[in-house]
Amino acid sequence: MKRYLDMMNQWFILKQEGKSIDRYLKKKGYCKVAIYGMAIYGRHVVRELRNKDIVIAYGIDRKKMEPYYGIEVVNPTGRLPDADVIINTVLHDQNSVIAALKQITDIPVVSLEDVVFESYD
Repeated sequence: MKRYLDMMNQWFILKQEGKSIDRYLKKKGYCKVAIYGMAIYGRHVVRELRNKDIVIAYGIDRKKMEPYYGIEVVNPTGRLPDADVIINTVLHDQNSVIAALKQITDIPVVSLEDVVFESYD
């Protein structure tokens, strides 16, 4: 839980400084993103990017979920639709999430933690 708390603290500092995580995504050339983990942190990502120049292609979650802000949520059981990057919001089980995604897609995966901490540049 400390990792989540540290990340959210840094994210809050970013917001106080008038910065957004879209800075990181644009710097890396990511225009179309998918979000893995559509619970609390995934929903924060959606709200953060909603009015930015970043397209949220879809969400990914193991649980069946209704669309969130019109964003379809798919189950990670087969080939995933196209995206430039997948933002993984599940920090506590990051290695197994990445391993599972590598079995079904070639889309690069970045952790939300990295996105937040590297958005200062």
